[in-house]
Amino acid sequence: MKPRSKKTQIYSTENLFIFKTEYDTYSLEGVINGKRIRARSKTLEEAKAKAHGLEEGRETEKIHRSILSQKQLRDAEAAFITLPEGVSLVEAVSFFNENQTKQDAMRVEDAVWKILETKEGKSSKTYEDAKSRLLRFAKWSDGKTLAQIDRSNASTFLQSVPQVSFNHYLRHCKGLYIWAMNEGLVTVNPYAHIKPFRASHSDVGILSNDESKALLDAARTVNDGELLAYVSICLFAGLRPDSEMRALTWDSINLEDAEIRVTEGKTKTPRTVELSSNLLEWLLVCDRKKAIYPAKGFRRKWAKVRLEAGFKGGVAHTEKQKKAEKELKPWQHDGTRHTAVSNKVRNCGDIGKAATWAGHAVSVCKRHYLGLVSSSEATKYWNISPLEAEGAREAV
Repeated sequence: MKPRSKKTQIYSTENLFIFKTEYDTYSLEGVINGKRIRARSKTLEEAKAKAHGLEEGRETEKIHRSILSQKQLRDAEAAFITLPEGVSLVEAVSFFNENQTKQDAMRVEDAVWKILETKEGKSSKTYEDAKSRLLRFAKWSDGKTLAQIDRSNASTFLQSVPQVSFNHYLRHCKGLYIWAMNEGLVTVNPYAHIKPFRASHSDVGILSNDESKALLDAARTVNDGELLAYVSICLFAGLRPDSEMRALTWDSINLEDAEIRVTEGKTKTPRTVELSSNLLEWLLVCDRKKAIYPAKGFRRKWAKVRLEAGFKGGVAHTEKQKKAEKELKPWQHDGTRHTAVSNKVRNCGDIGKAATWAGHAVSVCKRHYLGLVSSSEATKYWNISPLEAEGAREAV
């Protein structure tokens, strides 16, 4: 039996189809109103004319000539219904193509550098934190565009970061996509469904009164007392050791009214910090011709003060330096600030007032600083004077 030749459709209307025959003619076939249609034409144009003529001859249906399939026509009709008044389908498609191209073109790495430009006005610590974490994400993405990162990719990336830094990476990645959505670069945030990791509560590290005295005593003698003002203000005004202290000058300190005006720092929210009476005593013995935060060599000088007070300096490089630091106590990050705020919360009796003084939210103070010191310890803390701290390093 001769195998049946397969017909290749080259044109169609709603009910009719045109095929090319083996004799180089054109066959028109289909069904209209239940009637089988079969016709031959010498040319394709003639076959098309017959097809449209037959379609238009139907009495029960409204026919429009179109190269669209039935499904495409239904999609077009649905699109017209949902379009805003006065907007054509062509305009809508053009807008989609334009924005789709914009989405496809922006790689993760390019987006990271763009968002980092918006953070240049933040503190250096905030900027560097965002930069290091987002660039790690960009490197991991390996050339992908923002739109190519889906939920699965987002979860996979976060599984690759240290668990202790999970929330930091999540916050920065979520922020990147929020920014990208506002810029019209993407339509969804693949990190939106991921919840922060909730760690069990842990107390912040603080210094004891004896350790605070030892640190003050060391600051008074090391480097000719160059960091005494820095240490005193960190311990008794609770300023952030880097972002706020780096920008602080003597012009911001009003000794007459016993207050410090803080205008720069992590939150960029100005506040006035009331000075305790013992801090005033410390500031009066400082050399106010020296900068509070030395522009050169601060890290090295601060490490030397900590070493002298009995803490690891954090800058040991040689084997000899590492051996000398081995038995020393580790330094608590932001230890001076945590110590000041803990004692302030315990001493003032008003957690809202203490939070304002520290530049914290009340919820942060409640979560981290309650119950770390006793009432008697707090009283002694706010009475640490230059005379009392003298020689404290030997005691520690």
